[in-house]
Amino acid sequence: MGKKAVIFDMDGVLIDSEPVYIEMFRTFLLEHDCRINEALLMTLAGASARETWRIMAELWYEKIDPEELHRQFRREYPDFQIDYRAVMYPGVLELLRWLKERGVIMAVASSSSEPSIRRMFEETGFGPYFSFLVSGKQFRESKPDPEIYLYTLSRLGLPKEDCLVVEDSVYGIQAAKAAGLKVVAVRDQRFSFDQSAADRLIDRVADLKEIFEEL
Repeated sequence: MGKKAVIFDMDGVLIDSEPVYIEMFRTFLLEHDCRINEALLMTLAGASARETWRIMAELWYEKIDPEELHRQFRREYPDFQIDYRAVMYPGVLELLRWLKERGVIMAVASSSSEPSIRRMFEETGFGPYFSFLVSGKQFRESKPDPEIYLYTLSRLGLPKEDCLVVEDSVYGIQAAKAAGLKVVAVRDQRFSFDQSAADRLIDRVADLKEIFEEL
């Protein structure tokens, strides 16, 4: 077996959540009569919270501090929670089971908050397959900074050569490569991601089985 551990991103890899978030942000902007720049809106996919609200402030109808805009959003959407079960990618549970049967250690390293990752685990049934999770909220810098992946490597206690990352976004791929890790990227044509820095590309997360022993 070529690799002993797999580190998964969450949004866009284990669950198809990014279109839901983007549609929610589009609705918020339209409710305030903002003119939508679709190309700029699509760059929210894979962005950190800080980058998300910087971009949203650019799309706002008047000059506004990104943090203030974030607070306004929270006031207007206090109860929003994504239905993680509804956005599960097909074949993920089977893939996780297949990896666990082969003794592969699995972790999640996501820019999402720890409560969000834990709720995703509970709703999808993914939790028992993962040894631990790492949230980007733990660090000063977000992806593409490699800190989240360097920390995850230290938790795994394995050489980087024994580990594989599964990502989708430009920022995530850059972070993993900067940490010296091999990266498999899940293709997604909706957001115009430049995934050329990835070591391999797959169409579905479930396709990881077909190339796992090659890397």
